[in-house]
Amino acid sequence: MACVENAGGRPVPLPLLSIAGPPDPAAARAALQAAHTAAWWVFTSPNAVRWAAQLAADEPAAWPARLAAAGRGTAAALAALGRTDAYCPAMDGAAGLLALPELAALTAGAHVAVLCGAHNPPWLASGLQARGIRLQTVHVYRRVRVAHDVAQVTQALAAVDAAIVTSGEALEHLCALTPASVVPRLHGLKLALPSARVVEMARTLGFGQVPLVPQRVSDEGFVQALVAWRNS
Repeated sequence: MACVENAGGRPVPLPLLSIAGPPDPAAARAALQAAHTAAWWVFTSPNAVRWAAQLAADEPAAWPARLAAAGRGTAAALAALGRTDAYCPAMDGAAGLLALPELAALTAGAHVAVLCGAHNPPWLASGLQARGIRLQTVHVYRRVRVAHDVAQVTQALAAVDAAIVTSGEALEHLCALTPASVVPRLHGLKLALPSARVVEMARTLGFGQVPLVPQRVSDEGFVQALVAWRNS
């Protein structure tokens, strides 16, 4: 919100997903404890860092020596907990992590724990498993779809020229919330999306304009992409 205002825009909030802890915190804590035998802990988002810290029985300093972060925001969340030693790829997301030289150098049979949300996209897990990595996935949080009434969705869409949508699940939920009479308005918006995969999803869902994809998936990155679009 503040990033948009600072750039001269007028933000219209319409939260689509909320973050909650795992349905069985005790099981998640046990999985985290078991993951201490892994050579690497890979965090897929800042939420994964925050919820792991809440669930873990120990301090972040006691976590494995090798940590990887899916982007600068995730690395910053680890740094806030005192772990400034996390490896961070040049490109955000699963593709960046899979290209990280330190992870690419792992041999078959290496034990890697991925700390993520439930229903996390499978690209990272499948990429590591294809290399013969012994993968342990620990779901430390989950996304919950936020309900809105028709009037609220209609008013929000009528008030904007563009929309920042931070995941494919959020985009699907936005489409499901939008009444049929407002779908043409929704499909005409300029979208800022996190990845090529979500861009393809938008095309399949009927969006007409080519979406923006920021160089870095962060609040600042999304706003910079929108400012460049507006000024072009």
